[in-house]
Amino acid sequence: MRLILVRHGESEGNASGVIQGRMDFDLSSTGVRQARATAAHLAAMDVDRIVTSPLLRAARTAALIADRLSMTPDPMPDLMEYDMGKASGLTGAQIRAQFPDVARVAGSGRRSAYPGEEGRETLHARLRRALDELSGREGTTIAVAHGGVISALCHIVLGVDLHRPGAFHVGNCSLTEVTRDRAGRLVLVRHNDSCHLRGMETFADRG
Repeated sequence: MRLILVRHGESEGNASGVIQGRMDFDLSSTGVRQARATAAHLAAMDVDRIVTSPLLRAARTAALIADRLSMTPDPMPDLMEYDMGKASGLTGAQIRAQFPDVARVAGSGRRSAYPGEEGRETLHARLRRALDELSGREGTTIAVAHGGVISALCHIVLGVDLHRPGAFHVGNCSLTEVTRDRAGRLVLVRHNDSCHLRGMETFADRG
């Protein structure tokens, strides 16, 4: 079993500095170039399947990768980005103005929820379900998802508390790989690998 997690290319939402959550943004021109470079890199591997979050920025990234590999990606709704509720579509400044109490708590290193936010327990449940399904498949799976999703999956693999986000930074079109060891345990063998982008790296991680 080999699971390669790919964050989507830079989106128009990333480029404009907003919290995206479940809002749909297409790739920026930089994001398209990142996705094509990632596709060229992955084309050298033996890949058995491609799955993707159905959100546009991930689905477009997956389509560019799949086209290079002559494959068809399958949508996997459990890989959608964390729903940020009322914070979705806002910049940092707008969030601080509209939700000062939540922003103040976040600034102290703690975490509070925005109105309508998905919730970490719900996130954990759906990503645990997705990881169980993907890790049960033989061969190599490419899964195109989002920064928050890939970070949370790393937390799950390593047993790190999901209520303490920020341990795993995920750049656009970076690669994170999970395999199994001889004892059957999931192992994080690489994280946030962006060497294939060669100067096109972008790191905005606002969902």
